[in-house]
Amino acid sequence: MKKNKNRGFVDAVVGLQWGDEGKGKNIDELLSRGLYSAVARFQGGANAGHTIKLGNVTFIGHIVPSGCFQKNIELYIGNGVVVDAVSLIREIKQLKDLGFDVVSRLYISNRAKLVSYLHPFLDQAEECFRSKAGVKIATTSRGIGPAYSDARARRGLLVGDVLMPDFREKEKALSEFHLNFLNMYKEKYGFEIDSEKIKEAKEKWNSAVRELKKLQICDLSFLIQKRLSEGKNILAEGAQGIMLDLDFGDYPNVTSSNVLPANVCLGLGVSHTYLRDIYGVIKAYTTKVGGGNFPSRIKDKALEKAFQKAGNEFGATTGRPRMCGWLDLFALRYAIALSGAKKIFINKADICLSDKIKVVIGYKSHKKVLKEFPFSLNQATNVVTEEIPGWGESNHGINDKKKVSKELASYLRYIKNKLADLNVKIISVGTGPDRDHFFNWEK
Repeated sequence: MKKNKNRGFVDAVVGLQWGDEGKGKNIDELLSRGLYSAVARFQGGANAGHTIKLGNVTFIGHIVPSGCFQKNIELYIGNGVVVDAVSLIREIKQLKDLGFDVVSRLYISNRAKLVSYLHPFLDQAEECFRSKAGVKIATTSRGIGPAYSDARARRGLLVGDVLMPDFREKEKALSEFHLNFLNMYKEKYGFEIDSEKIKEAKEKWNSAVRELKKLQICDLSFLIQKRLSEGKNILAEGAQGIMLDLDFGDYPNVTSSNVLPANVCLGLGVSHTYLRDIYGVIKAYTTKVGGGNFPSRIKDKALEKAFQKAGNEFGATTGRPRMCGWLDLFALRYAIALSGAKKIFINKADICLSDKIKVVIGYKSHKKVLKEFPFSLNQATNVVTEEIPGWGESNHGINDKKKVSKELASYLRYIKNKLADLNVKIISVGTGPDRDHFFNWEK
């Protein structure tokens, strides 16, 4: 059998920290090169927020893939995604109001999981239980975990179900199951949802489902394979970050899906033989939203607040202030090893508010330096750091490598040297929120 030399390929973009790395901007940057015909979400749901800025227009997408501002790009929502119909329909309307009608180029896998109107309430109930048990994980309360749980238990709804004649019977059975759970939480833990809120949520959900049925729901795996056979290339978009991966993150302070690029194949229904480049995204520092230990967190509260303000470090989904920390190279090496990322975007390199900055190069468990990444981040009682000069905010908006301050240039060379054995290239450095606020570091 002759090998098809003209077949397309799949590249993937993943966050290498705890999410919120600015992947949306970098996806937009990659798409501008004209190499890809489509962007595909392969995991996560409305718990992820990707901020995309175009001139004076800012759009925060939770379900609609990045690339919505690129009018010639098809948008795919894969089977590995849990679809919040209310969020999806709202985003489509927001984009239309901004002058971007995405309906004709948006394709949704019929095998994607459907978030029910009761899933967010179950999420809240479970968080209440966890809080009482002392293991609160600070969920986004978007119903993502319960939706994935139902899918694994083989009782959930798929997007394709909305087109089936028995959809309402399936929905009724699932809702009764969920209501029994909510009653249990009420009786045992005192968690109660006002019936009017449930009624309102159901009405909004039913309305969104009616609109969902009008969209292009299809066998997305078949469509993707067709596009690849035509020689077209696809960019797979990951949500959250590697350090939140269900299996390899700081369990239970993780997301409900696998963030690793290996999940591209499962989340889109495509063979691993099509995978090519893995692009990893980081910030020049580290942020985190959610529960659990954060070893590299800046101990100076005033300085942390300054980073939050300067970097607008508030969750795109929750609005909660993000914890801010120094660049964690120990965790980054772990994430690179798991993901296979060899090409790195570094965002927010213009944000530096200290004359001296620290970089975490290792963890300590009490007085012992850890050789391996710990099973639990609670085992990291201290960190090993190196101190290097900072650079202030003098690099904001720079898009020419030659104009970069010597301190930032030194910092980038430092990172490159620390990752040299992993054969990682820093291909682009972000210096602000706008799509042209970046410069190429290595060509």
